[in-house]
Amino acid sequence: MKMLVRSWRRLLFFCILIGWGLTVCAQESTRSTLKAQMNHITQQITSAQAGRDLLLRQNKGLTDKINATKRQLQGGGNPLAELRLQNDLKASRELADRIQALDQQIYALTAQSVATKRQLVNMLTHEIERLSQAAHATENAKQARQRLDQVLQLQKEKENYQTQISTESNELLLGLDITLAGTDGPDEILQKLAIVRDQRDIIGAKIQQLDQHIQETQKNLSLRRNMLELLRDIRRGEDDEFDLDRSLRIAELQEDITDIETTLEIMGAKQESWRMREKALVKKAKQFAQEAEKFTQPVPKGDSVDRE
Repeated sequence: MKMLVRSWRRLLFFCILIGWGLTVCAQESTRSTLKAQMNHITQQITSAQAGRDLLLRQNKGLTDKINATKRQLQGGGNPLAELRLQNDLKASRELADRIQALDQQIYALTAQSVATKRQLVNMLTHEIERLSQAAHATENAKQARQRLDQVLQLQKEKENYQTQISTESNELLLGLDITLAGTDGPDEILQKLAIVRDQRDIIGAKIQQLDQHIQETQKNLSLRRNMLELLRDIRRGEDDEFDLDRSLRIAELQEDITDIETTLEIMGAKQESWRMREKALVKKAKQFAQEAEKFTQPVPKGDSVDRE
């Protein structure tokens, strides 16, 4: 009888162990699926952002061309220049539409990314709690250390996702088009004003970060240009046997310089786009603040508040 009881206990323990193992495997499988999905979304976002950056660069060049044509037309009529201006304006509108379409695509993908990472965070939270409880429950010091090591690794992974969620949530906030409605009261206006100010601050931080990146890239470009000039001077004073190696190095530097110049053009276009958005948000915040103030002051008889 005792042997039978011991057998049942072993069987029960074995079943519990198998069930726990299946649960862990299922969780790991689900996490792997979510990670694969997240990586795919990230690749799509990166591709869409690269496409948008190139379009911004093209549009900036077109805008510069349009402004130059407008200055030319200030001096008098020029049918050819006017025709060129109309064509460029049309092309600029088409580029703006394509940029907007990519912005919408990036917004939707970013929302998917945030949702996926939140699922991962929730799963990691439950796994961390389970492993922590198991570590405290076991009397085996080695197993306890192993589980606590797993907890630390999972906690680090969780915090990484939370940081990414915070960054991407800011991007989603920037995608909101906040407008006033005629039915908005003071509370609604103040809430919307707070969102607009948050958007302005996010854009301001982006501009500051990009300014620093541009300065670093310009230094890098200047360094490579100096190196290129130095190599050219050295090659002029050396024998022909050194020309091949020197020419290859010069060609590499020229390629690097071209790539960096392209990067700077893209960053410049992005910088201009963000500065325009910042200016629009500053104007909108001022407008919202003025509308909120109207509720704290009596409106003169016969006057009306227009908040369309």
